[in-house]
Amino acid sequence: MPRNNSAYYRAKAEDCRAQAERASRPLDKESWQRLADEWQKLAEHAERLENQ
Repeated sequence: MPRNNSAYYRAKAEDCRAQAERASRPLDKESWQRLADEWQKLAEHAERLENQ
């Protein structure tokens, strides 16, 4: 498990991107990519907090 929240959130974003790549239906791809984008936002926010 990652040592900090930002690393965990980035890993989740990467997992979602991988799912988007594997999805065959456009709607599924879009949904996975939206989830990846949200995890990425969380990672960036957590990183700002960790660097305070």
